[in-house]
Amino acid sequence: MSKYGIVRGYSTPASARFARWIAACAAMLWLGLAGLLPTAGAHAQLVRTLPAAGDRMDASPPSVEVTFNERLDTGGYKLTVLDESSRPVTKAEPERFDEGKGLRLALPKLGEGHYTVTYSVISADGHPVSGAFVFTVGEPASLPDAGELDPHAQVGHHHGGASATDREFLVYATRIAYYAGLLGTAGLVLWSLMRNASPVVREARERLLGFAGKYTLIATLAYVAMSLMDLAQDEPLSEWLRILKDTTVGRLYAAELLLAFAAPLLAGIGAAGRVFWAAVFLGIEAWSGHAAAFSPKAYTIGLDYVHLCAASLWGGGLVLLMAVWQKERPEAGRFALAFSRWALLSFLALWVTGVLATLSYLPSLEYLRYTLWGKWLIAKIGLSVLVAVTALLIRLRLKRGDLPHGTMLKTDVGLLAAIVFVVGILTYQTPLPNNEPLHFHQMGTDMHVTLRITPNAPGDNQFILKIWLPEKDGAPKQVQLKLLPVDRPDVGAIAVPVEPYKDEEIDAYPDFAKYAYRVQGPFLPFASEWKAQIFVTDAKGNELERETTFRIY
Repeated sequence: MSKYGIVRGYSTPASARFARWIAACAAMLWLGLAGLLPTAGAHAQLVRTLPAAGDRMDASPPSVEVTFNERLDTGGYKLTVLDESSRPVTKAEPERFDEGKGLRLALPKLGEGHYTVTYSVISADGHPVSGAFVFTVGEPASLPDAGELDPHAQVGHHHGGASATDREFLVYATRIAYYAGLLGTAGLVLWSLMRNASPVVREARERLLGFAGKYTLIATLAYVAMSLMDLAQDEPLSEWLRILKDTTVGRLYAAELLLAFAAPLLAGIGAAGRVFWAAVFLGIEAWSGHAAAFSPKAYTIGLDYVHLCAASLWGGGLVLLMAVWQKERPEAGRFALAFSRWALLSFLALWVTGVLATLSYLPSLEYLRYTLWGKWLIAKIGLSVLVAVTALLIRLRLKRGDLPHGTMLKTDVGLLAAIVFVVGILTYQTPLPNNEPLHFHQMGTDMHVTLRITPNAPGDNQFILKIWLPEKDGAPKQVQLKLLPVDRPDVGAIAVPVEPYKDEEIDAYPDFAKYAYRVQGPFLPFASEWKAQIFVTDAKGNELERETTFRIY
């Protein structure tokens, strides 16, 4: 001790005591916060959905709900329901419930179909959590695909490919001739309603109508005969009769034949009878086209019907104008004034109905590049633009009081012929690409994988997943299959709940053990480019991943 009685070494400087006090306070603060903050890595987990993933419901649910195991961040959450065209079914905003752990989205009344619920939230620890699931209302029919638009499939025969054969050349040729006759004759019939037509216009119209009626009969006979020959696939004549009697496409052909036999009589009947003939014939043609394969039928067939009427009015009027121009130029100028007004309305109707019909057939305009139908439609659009330019030049001449220029009229008629040519080919193609079953197989030193999806189309599919792991490693701890729409970054991954099953197929690999899984369900709810992700956790805890990308239409 010192002479003052104080033990040396136990006196504490003020700075050291202050440092220990700060350290103690920090430790207490940390312990307090640790009790409030979630454990590291414990992100929000989805604990309940309403409807449940994969549910099939008889009626539309009033809302959808997703509930998590912890409170969500107050901002940045999304909850959306998509229909089979991957469009949102409502613009309503989701509401929070259950003390901020859940989201609820009110729904309008939903029709039958497969619906995708996609969610994206931020958990309390700041991590994003996203996913998606599917539920079904009613018993929805499968979406139209290329097979449903193929008349060969409708009569029970297989279309033997797209190679250019003599028969297919004749089918295309007769279709082009048929459309030229139908549109031209129907158009002349519509122009017979023009009350103030001059004697020159009436005489030219009646002369053309007499010829067009006979031409339509011959062209329709050839068209139906070649179509039946193509559909019958070299079967005997009795197969032609079966198609005409027992199939929808055959009965429509029969109705067209009956109306074609009346076509040569059009010049001798009144305007009411003529218009009735044209209205029925164009209606049958609209019903026999691609429009009848899409829903709602009343809408798509109605669009096609208006489209055909507008094409007939423009085409028939243009042919009549050319005939009058060759006979009497001044009269052609007067008729051209009336024709140009109706041609403008027809052209607008063609564009509007054409665009709406295309949007009804295709999930997106991107599909135009996937099929021959799309490429021919683009060609038709290009020709239509040239028609618009030519019509504008003709109208400008008429406004100046000049007669239509012969070169312009011939160009317009030539473009009409080109459009009819394209239509004859276009209507034989299918607007939708053909879906094919997916068979993905990949070998590896640590794992082999096979994934099959059948029929690999929007809606219900069968999923078969097989994995082979080294025998020495044992069975996997976990196998997951997820589907992610590549075209829709706003939609989360859909978990496919595959279950083990006993596979009888002989597809063994030396030193590898096979594990097979399958499930049936609507886990591909809409057309898109999809990424299939396969996650496997082996017995040692190693995580193995494989993926493949495919498109369904």
